[in-house]
Amino acid sequence: MPKNDDFQKWASSRIAREARRDADAPNFGADSREAHALTASERKLVETFPTRGVPGARLRAVLGDLLDRHVANGRSPRFQNQLFSGVEDPAMAGALLGLFTNNTMSTREIAPLPTEMERAVIGWMLRSLPWDRGRAGGSATPGGSFSNFLAVYLARKAAEARHGADVIPKLAYFVSRAGHYSIPKGADFVGLPRGAMVEVATDESDRMRPDLLAKAIADARGRGLVPFLVIATLGTTVAGVLDPVEEIARVTSAENVWLHVDGAWGCFGLLGPDAARFRAGMDRVDSLTFDEHKHGGAPVASSFLLVRDRTSLEELRPPTGGGYLFHKKEAPHEESDLGLTSLSCGKPFITLSSWLAWKSLGAAGWRRRVATSARLTKRFRDAIARSKRWELALEPDTWLVCFRPKVPAVTSRVARDVVSRELRRRINADGRWMLNLCPMPAGYVFRAVFTNPLMTNAHVDELLRHLETCAGAD
Repeated sequence: MPKNDDFQKWASSRIAREARRDADAPNFGADSREAHALTASERKLVETFPTRGVPGARLRAVLGDLLDRHVANGRSPRFQNQLFSGVEDPAMAGALLGLFTNNTMSTREIAPLPTEMERAVIGWMLRSLPWDRGRAGGSATPGGSFSNFLAVYLARKAAEARHGADVIPKLAYFVSRAGHYSIPKGADFVGLPRGAMVEVATDESDRMRPDLLAKAIADARGRGLVPFLVIATLGTTVAGVLDPVEEIARVTSAENVWLHVDGAWGCFGLLGPDAARFRAGMDRVDSLTFDEHKHGGAPVASSFLLVRDRTSLEELRPPTGGGYLFHKKEAPHEESDLGLTSLSCGKPFITLSSWLAWKSLGAAGWRRRVATSARLTKRFRDAIARSKRWELALEPDTWLVCFRPKVPAVTSRVARDVVSRELRRRINADGRWMLNLCPMPAGYVFRAVFTNPLMTNAHVDELLRHLETCAGAD
């Protein structure tokens, strides 16, 4: 009989081996066409229900090959398809060790250390904000979408407390055209009418326009609706730009509505050399999504919702039940169970990932990380601006660059988009690089991101040469 830890030893050795290669690793271990199409035998292996177990040695060998060729390596600097890219070595170690405990952070009774670590990480994040840390708080969530869901829920509960439960059909919330798709999903999830969303137009750089926000709120009130929530974005998903939070906060303060900032992408600017630019207006923000798996180097998915008033999280306490688990429901905040004010009951010890990364880097390390990302972004931006085949779609505001192929001035948007789709096929064809093509009001743009801790000048230059080659191909 095989030992119970054979698979764990195999996985551990594979992880150690692959991690050493990540700086030079391709996006896929095969060309794009092969990576996306499993062979008939591979599909049979994946889909066939096993009446008898597959021998361990064979299963490990086949699985290793499948992982190499059919899963994108999100640790590689050449993985550019999403906003997350790369992990900090201590963060990955923390995630693996945390999962290995097979624990949950629901109660302090079984997770005294994890409880303290989550509170510590939240406290470190709060240091970057102009909030009263004695009143503020937060909760770890399984991703930025969940943090946004939670913010919408807390804002809805605050509106109910102010106006009564019968206000729900009349509620209206406001998000820009560039806001994340999780916002309307979250609103639907917490029971808001589909018509509750009001989309606010953006300027030429895709930032929410505060003047049009004020007008939209006034119009909603005129239609008998009750504005209760505005979502600003600190780093939009495609352009990576910062909404003018300070100006938006003036509007929301005057209108007495909850202001949530989706900072999933841009929150780490709060730790960088130009933190003041990211902090402007945050003193009047009610909640903030802070993703660790974007710039923070934690494995997917790790996020936090931070709140200016932690008593708002009390809305998550179960109204009944849970006595089998929560034996000290009336404990003071410092001793309470995290599960009482969390979306999750079974919440893995993922916070060890963030705790190790923050402890390893410290404030000075995070500052260098953000500064390095800004320097690499500028290197790429300047090269695209000089290129004869590519052009900037707009000036970068954070650590990503939106660009597009140069075409004759008479070329239509539709024709440019056709060229862009063909170029993406060429760029991603050999499986080494993977770039995304994203919609913008003026047409599709490519998006390159520069937050991977392994990325260097050499990677930037390799990408630039690859882009020039692909654009110059017949």
